[in-house]
Amino acid sequence: MFEYAALYYQLTKPGIIRGNLIHVLAGVLFASSTAISWPSVLGVLVGTSLVIASACVCNNYMDRSMDARMARTKNRASVTGKIPLINGMVFAVLLALGGWYTLYALTNWLVMLIGLVAFIFYVFIYGWAKRRTVHSTLVGAIPGALPAMAGYVAISGHLSIGAWLIFLLIFTWQMPHFYAISLFRRKEYAAAAVPVLGVVKPFQTVKNYMLLYIVLYVSVIAAMIATETARPAAGMLLLAGAAYWVYVFMMTKGDQDKWAKSIFGASLVLTLILPIAGLLNMVMSV
Repeated sequence: MFEYAALYYQLTKPGIIRGNLIHVLAGVLFASSTAISWPSVLGVLVGTSLVIASACVCNNYMDRSMDARMARTKNRASVTGKIPLINGMVFAVLLALGGWYTLYALTNWLVMLIGLVAFIFYVFIYGWAKRRTVHSTLVGAIPGALPAMAGYVAISGHLSIGAWLIFLLIFTWQMPHFYAISLFRRKEYAAAAVPVLGVVKPFQTVKNYMLLYIVLYVSVIAAMIATETARPAAGMLLLAGAAYWVYVFMMTKGDQDKWAKSIFGASLVLTLILPIAGLLNMVMSV
């Protein structure tokens, strides 16, 4: 029984959920200028988790033919048939309905709408794009950035400039993060015929794209400081993280895989810095 439950749990891609919850929390903290609204925080964390889980279950079944060709994913329950398609889809529907209801009941209708848009983009639009275009990462970065916006709007109640800047911050962060993955996992993606940038384009071209988005990431931080979405102390912490990313980008030596893994590791450091900066921002706003 526990083994069967574990298979369902793994279908939700818990690692993706945890990473997105960090972004949701950061959005909450950057929007909280006074005391935190705990019902809203609980609602957006739980509701977003359920919606993301549902989208990941759907994605697993849509990608099962590709996953069967990659060593890392060939043993997923969606591929092996240990959890049949109909069971997986019922599970996904229940997760989605529970998530949207939680978002509506404990936050506001706008956050629920963001969750719906993110689900559609990830499951259907990104699901289509990843099989057909090298720019699928750009498409996938949209639903990847919406959880942070949801966290912000759960507190603010409207789509302010701050909500859009938090969205853009995560959007621009994702591009070098996932381009790095496309480099050190290019053989897996090539075997599955997934046309990611690291497979289709030369190494130097991928590096140029990554540098462009790192520069845009810094520009978003500057805009956050200029609009007071981020207080100076929080903004400086974010800029310090970005400076570290640039340092790793410029100074890391070694082969292509080593370099890409270093960029990926540095991007995870920025993820950990983000909620700290959000907490600092909240404290300085009181």
